[in-house]
Amino acid sequence: MHRKNCHPDTAALSHRIWWVISCMAAATATTDDVFLEWHVKINEQIQPVLQNQSVITINDLFPGPLINASTNDNVHINVYNEMDEPLLFTWNGIQQRLNSWQDGVSGTNCPILPGTNWTYVFQMKDQIGSFFYFPSIKFQKAGGGFGPIRINNRIIINVPFPKPEQEFDLLIGDWFTDDYKVVREGGSHFLSAYLMNGKGPYGDPTAKVHESFKVSKGKTYRFRISNVGSLWSLNFRIQNHEMLLVETEGSYTNQITLNSLDVHVGQSFSVLVTADQDAEDYYIVATPKWVVNTTTPNAVAAVGILHYDTSSKNANGPLPNGPDPFNTSFSLNQALSITMNMTAGAARPNPQGAFNVTNVTLAQTFVLRGFSADLNTTFNRYTINNVAYTTPHTPLKLADQYLNGSGVYQLDAFPVHSSLPEPVNGTFVVSGTHKGWLEIVIQNDLNRVDSWHLDGYGLFVVGYGLGDWTPAARLTYNLINPIVRSTVQVYPEGWTAVYVYLDNPGMWNLRSQNLRHWYFGQELYIRIV
Repeated sequence: MHRKNCHPDTAALSHRIWWVISCMAAATATTDDVFLEWHVKINEQIQPVLQNQSVITINDLFPGPLINASTNDNVHINVYNEMDEPLLFTWNGIQQRLNSWQDGVSGTNCPILPGTNWTYVFQMKDQIGSFFYFPSIKFQKAGGGFGPIRINNRIIINVPFPKPEQEFDLLIGDWFTDDYKVVREGGSHFLSAYLMNGKGPYGDPTAKVHESFKVSKGKTYRFRISNVGSLWSLNFRIQNHEMLLVETEGSYTNQITLNSLDVHVGQSFSVLVTADQDAEDYYIVATPKWVVNTTTPNAVAAVGILHYDTSSKNANGPLPNGPDPFNTSFSLNQALSITMNMTAGAARPNPQGAFNVTNVTLAQTFVLRGFSADLNTTFNRYTINNVAYTTPHTPLKLADQYLNGSGVYQLDAFPVHSSLPEPVNGTFVVSGTHKGWLEIVIQNDLNRVDSWHLDGYGLFVVGYGLGDWTPAARLTYNLINPIVRSTVQVYPEGWTAVYVYLDNPGMWNLRSQNLRHWYFGQELYIRIV
């Protein structure tokens, strides 16, 4: 399915609205402003895996530049589209408070046309943490264009761990052999490599360069890790080094020590690593999970190097082993162990646990079943409750503002508690109760892990399970200290339950983070007014 451009008049009107809202937001702000200018273009010379393919760069960088801001800063990014096709950027996990116009997905924004520019303006309102951005239409994320986002605490907020010696952004993910334009048309679905910060594996002859991080013995470092890939969950580990988990997608966690960490597509974590081993070089490894044709876990891997600054010994020998890639119990138990530090401050001086779900009344429940369907198209579509999303010409947000959706979408036309008897294509938009608590249960009927994301909000992850969800599963929910994040994994033939407080009006995208699933229809929008 091809994403469509807006009608020119629609695009012009949308741009004027963005400008007015952006100026209002900037005018009322009392915090710092971050100004960035991006030139987005195709580079065919980078060749991460020695293949002729289009790589999307920003200011000639792959991955793109860091967005480094602090809580409540206003960010201005003037994006020049120097590619040959339309472009949008979305800001994975940035909540865009009262400002879904800047969310950068097909339901909220007209794309930036080739040869034109547009300035995004948004505030890092009441957020801290580790996130990333990426292009959101036309399967472009598989070609690059992604980069890290840091939101630092204001100096008046105590961070619940000592200041590290240095911070490193580490983007890991799968990578296709073929050009992303070929892949989106079905020319190939073959994944050839797993990259770290856009670089191929250490020791692989097809990789031009590999990633390396220099450390000093006895010092502690913060790694901000994001899975920016298209399809596969990854297990991350550093040879002979333990990791202390401290943060995920804007929430400080109860700190736990890990030998390896599952990072699902679209997720971000912060870990502290102390250089407490002999002064040598050590492998940094990320290997795929639930990949059916991978019988040897380390046969395909993203591999980098942790380099002690006084090291004279290269990393050698076999890569450090991780857990069985098909062991769902390991991953599920690790997920259950990741909980909220209820006493730490975060974006505000009051403890982040002050707003919690220990005693809430649910206003709505959505039970959403993800699967695939044959809808007489060239490729399988992916569905929610047997509906494969169809992108209209006019962004939903714009249609909602001026046409009440008329002629573009029909509100609440599809079920949110059960599946249609037969699969259909449709523009799936549902109502959310403003300032009500919503329970979302996502059921994954596929035999591989999936991950799901809701723009505009933090999700209280109250439960995971295998098999079919039933209301009795609520007795197993963690309502004491569930982690709050924007992207959650759903295990093969299992379910995940989240609570979300709908206090952010707008048109918000709920989607699979698996790029193939999303591109072929697994998304909907929640309208909150």
